[in-house]
Amino acid sequence: MDRLISHEVLDDGALHRITLRDDTRRNALSQAMFDDLDAALAAVTTAVARRQAASCVLLSATGRAFCSGFDLGACVADPSMMGSFLQRLSAAVRCLRSLPCPVVAAVQGPALAGGCALVTACDVVIAGPAARFAYPVHRIGLSPAISLPTLRGHTGGGARTVALEPEPLDAAAARAQGLVHEIVDDPTALDARALAVSRQLLSKGPQAMASIKRWMNAHDGSCDLAALDATLAASVATGSSDESSAMLAATWAAMQKPR
Repeated sequence: MDRLISHEVLDDGALHRITLRDDTRRNALSQAMFDDLDAALAAVTTAVARRQAASCVLLSATGRAFCSGFDLGACVADPSMMGSFLQRLSAAVRCLRSLPCPVVAAVQGPALAGGCALVTACDVVIAGPAARFAYPVHRIGLSPAISLPTLRGHTGGGARTVALEPEPLDAAAARAQGLVHEIVDDPTALDARALAVSRQLLSKGPQAMASIKRWMNAHDGSCDLAALDATLAASVATGSSDESSAMLAATWAAMQKPR
């Protein structure tokens, strides 16, 4: 089986590019996708720890969506899967946020729910014109609390707006809230711009970059273990409720109807 995520090592080991590439499922976070993501993040963590020079990570995706969130079909088939997915998403977010090097996200399409959570774990977010950001999980009775520590790190008080906004935010609206740092109007130029920004960050002192990221995380609380554990528990609690089970089943049934 082909991997759903690729991990490329560029620039003599300095730049790690992780790419979600399951366009047929809009890059949904399935068990297989999480397996590949875990493997890529483990390899990156080891490589960055061993490297004495500058490093950078670029998180990107191919296809129509950056990431459409969890594989809801799997959660309907096995309700325990929701808790597992939330645990694995939390681990991925913590890993990206705590890496001692900058992480750049190139968002070419919708980043929804768990996909938006992955974006918030990155340090620099570059968006194309089709990028959209939203937490539509309320419709399945799930709290997006799991994402709040890292979302707040980007948006401050705007986290309330982003988390509760009923419609997806486009790139301009997300930039106004602080989640997006740069918009590339030409979708064909997004990849090149994200690589250019990543390589600019590689020119910075690695110890200085690790230090400022560590202090920024401490200042905004995005790596506060108590907050991360509490928000994960809040999401798991709602995701395992009778309300969520009923709303998820109804939403999934509606999604299966011909349009």
